[in-house]
Amino acid sequence: MRNITLVSMNVNGMNNPIKRSKVILKMRKLNANAIYLQETHLSQEDKLKKFGYRNSYYSTSKKSRKREVAILIKNSVNFECSREIRDSEGRYIIVRGKLEGEAVTLINLYIPPESNQQNVKTLLTTVMSESEGTVLCAGDFNVVFDHRIDTTRTNRSKNSLRLKISLN
Repeated sequence: MRNITLVSMNVNGMNNPIKRSKVILKMRKLNANAIYLQETHLSQEDKLKKFGYRNSYYSTSKKSRKREVAILIKNSVNFECSREIRDSEGRYIIVRGKLEGEAVTLINLYIPPESNQQNVKTLLTTVMSESEGTVLCAGDFNVVFDHRIDTTRTNRSKNSLRLKISLN
């Protein structure tokens, strides 16, 4: 089974076509097979499909474009979606299916800074109850897990998280 490269990035808005192009170029440079984006603020969900990600999954907020997350899977990756679960507030997307023939659950989370402990607990309970197979979870949790890669520097372009996952 081949390695899958997953990249996660808080883009803080992608409605600007120049910024959208720069983000996609960076993802291509990182050779990302799966891209998890947080705070896309996209007004139209199909804006990223033209970049070669026909397997695109979004969670958008009905109230505002404050949050919003997306999972994009490169066309060359063999992925079959069986279920998609979206949060009405744009905080998470859960996509279950088969990735390269293996059962997986792809989860992209955005936990807003103003979230209280009960909101986070409810969110994580939902995520755990919907998971099957190998779970590939990433996102912006607004907590620091590793100070070497998760910082509050002004230059946020170095803060994307790149993981190589081997499916057995």
